[in-house]
Amino acid sequence: MSTAPLQTKLGCQFQCSYCTYRKIEGNTYRFSDPAQAALSAVRLASSGLRDIEFVDSVFNAPYDHTMAVCEALARAKPNARFQSLELNPLYFDDALLAAMKQAGFVGIGLTVESASDEVLHGLRKGFTSRHVHAAAEIVRRHDLPCVWIFLLGGPGETQETVHETLRFAGTAIRPHDAVFFNIGIRVYPGTELESVARRQGVLTLPAAKMPEPVFYVSPEVDFGWISRQVKNAMNSHMNFMSGDSLNFSFLPAIHRVGYRLGLRVPLWRHTRFIRRGLRFAGMDV
Repeated sequence: MSTAPLQTKLGCQFQCSYCTYRKIEGNTYRFSDPAQAALSAVRLASSGLRDIEFVDSVFNAPYDHTMAVCEALARAKPNARFQSLELNPLYFDDALLAAMKQAGFVGIGLTVESASDEVLHGLRKGFTSRHVHAAAEIVRRHDLPCVWIFLLGGPGETQETVHETLRFAGTAIRPHDAVFFNIGIRVYPGTELESVARRQGVLTLPAAKMPEPVFYVSPEVDFGWISRQVKNAMNSHMNFMSGDSLNFSFLPAIHRVGYRLGLRVPLWRHTRFIRRGLRFAGMDV
């Protein structure tokens, strides 16, 4: 099942070392009127597109605009189910989650990337592990399903920092929330990560040949070792997923069946049950 995208602003104030949003949209915000954003949601829902995902580069920044959008959605009452998987722990509190629930959100995603200060600094995320842990406490106080998204292997990643992130995921995240680990970070020409990769000798390919995907992994840690650690963690946490989980040919069929059976969206909230079922069927997932 796919979602209909809806965007409430252009521009991004963050300076993540791997990201292209600032080059594509600029670093100055241009906002949609919150009432118009709500009207767009009403129109999408009226056309039958009732599952809508807000795809702003960071949905909850600036905070005041996000709250105004949520309030407009609550007033408009579209017959729709909303998600946003682009939440930042810097602008994240109880009032925001309450407003999102009132607006009709049925799932959220926190793109924290790491629970290690060294890696967060290397990625230029603009927040620290303290914010990541605080976000987990806030999520626990609400009933909105949450998927946590991590990027392992960034600048500053070591075996110790990988273990730090995996410990956080295993202890601070609710067992019924989904956790997604991606290993390696796509390198785009003109980003700070490209400069880091070239300086470290990790990347020698000319920029002209980089439309073909090129991925960065910290020279302080081995890709295969990270993969094994994630696999081990997945064996004991059925709510964990990796990039390989998205490559199963039967995944679309599972989504279709789940949707027809009336499973509550978002379907990723059922990750632990789906993985258990597939393992019972003899699949190594």
